[in-house]
Amino acid sequence: MPLTTRLRRARWLSSGGGACLCGLLAACVLPAALAQTTVRFATFNASLNRDAEGQLLADLAEPASANPQDAQSRRRQQVAHVAEIIQRTAPDVLLINEFDFDAEGVPGSTSAPAPLGYSSRAAALFQDNYLAKPQGAARRGFAAPLHYAHRYTPPTNTGIPSGLDLDADGRVDGANDAFGFGNFPGQYGFTLYSRYPIVAVRSFQNFLWRDMPGNLLTNDPAPGSNNLARFFPATASAVLRLSSKNHVDVTLDIGGQPVHFLVAHPTPPVFDGEEDRNGKRNHDEIRFWSDYIAGAEYPYDDQGGSGGLPTGAHFVIAGDYNADLCDGDSLKVPCSAPGRPGNGPNAIGQLLQHPLVNVTMTPASAGGRAAARDPNNNGAASASHVSDPTFDTADFNDSSPGNQRVDYVLPSATLTLTAAAVFWPVDADPGDDNRSGDVFDLVGQFNKPALYAGLPSSDHKLVYVDVLVPAP
Repeated sequence: MPLTTRLRRARWLSSGGGACLCGLLAACVLPAALAQTTVRFATFNASLNRDAEGQLLADLAEPASANPQDAQSRRRQQVAHVAEIIQRTAPDVLLINEFDFDAEGVPGSTSAPAPLGYSSRAAALFQDNYLAKPQGAARRGFAAPLHYAHRYTPPTNTGIPSGLDLDADGRVDGANDAFGFGNFPGQYGFTLYSRYPIVAVRSFQNFLWRDMPGNLLTNDPAPGSNNLARFFPATASAVLRLSSKNHVDVTLDIGGQPVHFLVAHPTPPVFDGEEDRNGKRNHDEIRFWSDYIAGAEYPYDDQGGSGGLPTGAHFVIAGDYNADLCDGDSLKVPCSAPGRPGNGPNAIGQLLQHPLVNVTMTPASAGGRAAARDPNNNGAASASHVSDPTFDTADFNDSSPGNQRVDYVLPSATLTLTAAAVFWPVDADPGDDNRSGDVFDLVGQFNKPALYAGLPSSDHKLVYVDVLVPAP
């Protein structure tokens, strides 16, 4: 019996499919291997954000056309590529970063938490018009449709005006002056899809940065004007939220076992000045989950609760954390040179080196390694990197900052890792235009101008891990 068949049969038996057999026996004890559920968790910064409010809703309202010509058709083709990548990897639980938020079809965002089970109109349209329809091409074949019984779309801080001049440019109405960077409320949000019931939600959208003990907003050790306590006026420090989008703890019921899916999308540690306000915020956004999984008492949620996870809780941390362990602009101490021991730490090291996080397997791809030396590269930044490109998850500008590992799916040490990968196939023909119809065309090379946003899908790649969730 093939391994995949054995695993599916094990999942069927552990979920109750073997009950009739057990009923014929005086004592029925399933083997330990069958008392676990194999679950694939994935994260994908799919670049489903749009430049104008309501544009994503319009793009998702209809399936992609066969021969995209105009701008909207090219955007819809990008959506189809994103859906096909998801279909080919078939996650059981999926986080999509950079997915514009709407309130029941009305573009925009809010500071009020979404109720348990809320799904935005855009999330429903993506399910119905793209995930539920086979995507593919004649050359690479078509992928099987997917249907997720459960969804959740939380609001986001991006684009919500703070009313303050947060970037010191003399104005209070720019994207940088919002609680999270966004040209309109709801841009760059995120949404979740799950085969398993979502039984509880805690969001931390309104948690104030200053309320994190030892935060870098009011406890910045930097001297002079680069100190954030000096850079930001007191009026800003009093209202600044920690999360640039949202931090959300989504509790899943997996065969009777609660598993916390901890999702976020910290701000990029760039697009600021010498004060490094985004780098310091990125560091503390990552630190929040580090404290939360350790049971810190200080977090308070939008639902009126407080505290972190209980000891021994199962969790999976996921999202685009905009931080490579050694490379890029993330707040860090220097990493070692290639061939020398040591790896930081930097901001993401707060999770990768956390004793409660399982890092026994690292998602990898042959495509990431090949992309670092692609003949079409427009620069050599990746060649100077310390991190192994096999583990890269993002195809960034090759002149700066180069490709990096910034997308993570990190299970708790209480869960067993059985597989991990990055969906990044190798380019069989680096000289083509990424429209030949092979599997690589779903991810493409950096900056092909004929395609929407320069890439067939996103500059980030889907990352997944398979874990064994024990029976309760």
